[in-house]
Amino acid sequence: MRSPQHVIFAFTVGAVTIISTSAWAAGIENIVISAKEGSKAVQTSFAADTPKIFVSAHLTKDVPSGSDVNIAWIAVDTGGAAPSNYKIDGVDLHIGSLTKNVKSAMTRPNNGWPVGTYRIEFSVNGKVLESADFTVR
Repeated sequence: MRSPQHVIFAFTVGAVTIISTSAWAAGIENIVISAKEGSKAVQTSFAADTPKIFVSAHLTKDVPSGSDVNIAWIAVDTGGAAPSNYKIDGVDLHIGSLTKNVKSAMTRPNNGWPVGTYRIEFSVNGKVLESADFTVR
């Protein structure tokens, strides 16, 4: 049986890789968190009733073909709705030779997003390379 914290965070997580033939640079960059898919404008705060939160990032030459990328959604502090630094969910992606961008999305829980602070971490082959924070108000 799942605890109440697990029920609160029963989200739908999706991951998609976008294929491109562009040259790669260095690292994970251009992280965009937004309520709109494909947005280029970064949001750092969302309402509790936001239907879906999207994240995207650019992969560069430091993430070579064959790498495994994980995008983890973490509830840092939600005022007791979940334990501190609780990993809500994550997606695993195996990077191909032409993969340039990665993205993921999380759907609002039935009772709305718990108010608090959150972090999205990007790991490559098990090592966290970048993260981005957002809040729900």
